[in-house]
Amino acid sequence: MGEEARAVRFDAVLYAVGAAVAGVAAFSDRIPIQRQWGRIAFVPYAAGALTGAVLALAWRRRPARRPGRVRAALLLAVIGGVALLPLGFEVWWRAQNGFHNHVQSEALVTEGSARAVLEGEDPYAASFANGDLGAWPPGTAEHVPYMPGMFVFGLPSALAGPGAVTDARLAFAGVALAVLSTALAFSGVPVSRKITALAVVVALPTGARYMAGGGDDVTVLSLMLFSLVLLERRRPGWAGVVAGLAAVIKQTAWPLLPFLVVTARDAEGRPARRRALVAVSAVVVPVVLPFVLWNPRAFVEDVVLFPLGLAKDRTLAASPTLGSLLAEALPVGKGVVAGVLMTIVLAVGAYLLFVQPPVDARGAAERAALVLLLAILLATAGRFGYLLYPIGLFAWARLVLVPDAQVAHSGMGEAAETLRWSRREGARAAKGSGL
Repeated sequence: MGEEARAVRFDAVLYAVGAAVAGVAAFSDRIPIQRQWGRIAFVPYAAGALTGAVLALAWRRRPARRPGRVRAALLLAVIGGVALLPLGFEVWWRAQNGFHNHVQSEALVTEGSARAVLEGEDPYAASFANGDLGAWPPGTAEHVPYMPGMFVFGLPSALAGPGAVTDARLAFAGVALAVLSTALAFSGVPVSRKITALAVVVALPTGARYMAGGGDDVTVLSLMLFSLVLLERRRPGWAGVVAGLAAVIKQTAWPLLPFLVVTARDAEGRPARRRALVAVSAVVVPVVLPFVLWNPRAFVEDVVLFPLGLAKDRTLAASPTLGSLLAEALPVGKGVVAGVLMTIVLAVGAYLLFVQPPVDARGAAERAALVLLLAILLATAGRFGYLLYPIGLFAWARLVLVPDAQVAHSGMGEAAETLRWSRREGARAAKGSGL
């Protein structure tokens, strides 16, 4: 089977998996907006899987002339159907019918926090119970479990008022798609790999289904991936800046930072750890430090304790992870269990950083993915949606963050396959003409 047929067959498998997840979500997801997403996304996923299967059979017999364009068009159609269309519907429904069942708390917290900042109020010490978040569990209205950079995405709503155009989810989606496109443009990998890399991040349910509800995790992951591409292209300063932008939005970006710093090299191949560290700090410190100094206790409770399930109010992150099951089963305090499990995660991270340090961007991505995966599994208050991070990092490590020699070899392999097909067809034509 040719390279093109294998690639589009992989696309078909991805879309078939998406159709299965959407079908299950449409009937059994406990969150109404996710059930709505499943009902909208199932048909586009199924159509994409069927189209990919047909193309794989056709290209197995005869390679396509421009397979990259065909696969890209199919991917864009699927993304439009499973991510952008549900997002558009939910944003419109929220504007017309109110927030009930048409938005998740992430967007509401983001918009409310931005309004609090504009009014001179510390969002980490504020209460949003009098607004839309009053319909959520008490903890959701009393805590902001995100970094201060998240508030930027709520500024349109805070400045112009709530509405379809100012919905924070549109800002999340727009930034994510722009950053991913820029990252792939900067990478030097073949178009076939770019298409697959984009499909894994956006088209899979781990990305598409959450863009309609909250959308912030796709944005954070996109910035992390872009920083790794810049690291691979040996631009340590810019890599640090972009990684810092991800870190000031959400804590899930922080496990990448130490691996990115120790791996940084300049254009001549010399270590550039200091440059990368300075770039990260130049973004993180001026954004985060003012909020820490404003009210240290409120900041720690919202950003550290509440996401771990250690605050007095319960978090909505209640997926049955190994950590949450241990916290419920063991006859000790939840804080003790969380502390032990966090120590395990930190120990594994330290081992991967100091004993088996990464030597390139691929190694940094893989080690960060391992730490994030372990943290998700051992979290005492976890959310399976965070699997988007290790899946995206692992995929880009294999598809995008590859040495130039391997990229060249891949491109030569594709060219050789096309050349062999051309020779076969030429020989058949010559034989058929009697030459």
